[in-house]
Amino acid sequence: MYGPKRIDNRNYRSLIIAGIGTIGKSLVTLGHDPFSLFENVFAIDKDGNSLLPLQNSNIICRSGDISDAQFLNTFMSGVPGPCLFVNLCSGTNNVRIRNNLAHYAAAYLDSCASTTRDPDECRFSRLMSHTYSKIDTSYPHWLCWGINPGLVEIITRKILADLPERPRTYIVTVYEFDRLTNGADADKAAVGWCPEALVEEVMISPTLEIIDGIPREDTGPGSRDSMVNWGSQPIPAKIVGHEDIWNLIEVPAVKNGRFYYSLSPAVMDILNMDDAKKARSMLYIPDPGDDITGLEQVAVQVNDKNMSEPITLVWTEDHERTWQEFGVNAVQYQTAKSLLLAIMLLQRTGYGLDPHSYNASNLPISPHDWPVFDHFMQELDINWHDGSHLKLHVTGN
Repeated sequence: MYGPKRIDNRNYRSLIIAGIGTIGKSLVTLGHDPFSLFENVFAIDKDGNSLLPLQNSNIICRSGDISDAQFLNTFMSGVPGPCLFVNLCSGTNNVRIRNNLAHYAAAYLDSCASTTRDPDECRFSRLMSHTYSKIDTSYPHWLCWGINPGLVEIITRKILADLPERPRTYIVTVYEFDRLTNGADADKAAVGWCPEALVEEVMISPTLEIIDGIPREDTGPGSRDSMVNWGSQPIPAKIVGHEDIWNLIEVPAVKNGRFYYSLSPAVMDILNMDDAKKARSMLYIPDPGDDITGLEQVAVQVNDKNMSEPITLVWTEDHERTWQEFGVNAVQYQTAKSLLLAIMLLQRTGYGLDPHSYNASNLPISPHDWPVFDHFMQELDINWHDGSHLKLHVTGN
């Protein structure tokens, strides 16, 4: 009933970007065409300095904390509705924010798991259970959308949809290799996104995987070590807990699932330290004047014992190219483009009229919907290619 079908809708009058940090900045930078589909575009950040670069744009800026119910209610009362609220603020209790937004004519989109009442909770089994707390709303709430989580799940489902219909289950593996480097680095190392969140994800959150269709989480903190072959080169990797792995449990054809995360040698050395606080202090996001290089690659692989070889799709971006052309690194670029895909689906198709909560693994997608996804990805220059040449496989657990 609510499928894409048409791509000329304008479901929302206003777009709100909450959180002009690493990802919010890149979304604003890359979002000119999708943003033009809205009558009004707002930006919110509790740090007023983050809004200064937007002062001469057509974006209406407001300084405030969306976790403050009084501020959020005052702000929302002045927004022409219906609106689409994109929450890119880190470390927020998204469930509480969604409950507040449910009183307004507002759809909701975010890119990561919610925090819980315990600010130190880092187990994805607890975070994700809280993230999907039931909320009564008259508008769509899309949760955990970006490249991963988010687009990797859509690509997984697209691969599965193209396979022969058989009562078979598959092994799904997500690989990421971020080679970002800054030639000026000495005692520190450059990363493409929030150092605090990266350290928590790799050094503190335990490994989460799908085994026989059931989520299995390690009892101790930190990600398990592994080795992954990229081409003919063995690369150290971390088997991380992640939102997309939790979400893929909802895809019936997925039997086993893991996410292998590799970064530059300098970053991996830091993440192998015992001191998380010190590790955070040694990682940083590059400044505009820095000279960064390296590829960022995200791959999805589907396999089972009866397949002659796995099916692998990969999206590759060059940090140097996106940095010079757009002023964002490749991690920012891929995440922002994936969020723009979600924004376009909500604004321009029947998905924006479906008043339910979805992630990328349980979003209703029928066979005739896939051309719409392909069309929008082509518009956004999101390019997944055959990755069989990479010969991706795990050489150690």
